[in-house]
Amino acid sequence: MFIPEKTYKTIISLMPIPAVEAIIINSKNDLLVLKRNNPPAKGEWWFPGGRIRRGDTFSQTLKREVKEETGLDVEMLGFIGVYERLFPERHDIPLVFLCRCKDDQKVTLNSEHSDYKFLNVNRAFAELHKMLKEVLADMFGKNLVKFQ
Repeated sequence: MFIPEKTYKTIISLMPIPAVEAIIINSKNDLLVLKRNNPPAKGEWWFPGGRIRRGDTFSQTLKREVKEETGLDVEMLGFIGVYERLFPERHDIPLVFLCRCKDDQKVTLNSEHSDYKFLNVNRAFAELHKMLKEVLADMFGKNLVKFQ
């Protein structure tokens, strides 16, 4: 299921990569963000996610990526939208979903991330990358979850 590194670099240089991202909330409606170790967006706080593999559904991809990156099992609550991420080194097209995690689960990061935190909505709008703020604005506009 894995593309050899050299082949994947060629693919990234030639075409956009379809991916998923998860906005994960806990019982307090705080958002989980992870500090990225790798490009693109190295050093930024970001939502977990990754590329869609051939044969995987969006749901399978989302649950696999979240489990790999955080150790969490999540429940999908809704679809937020499709976005475009234009980075100098690549072009991603993530489908973003809202998910919930249970509070009794422990976050366990893989090597892709150095840290994590849960942010309330106000801090998220103040601290996150402008690409993620766009998603949050869309999420609130669609009233997928009532944050009070």
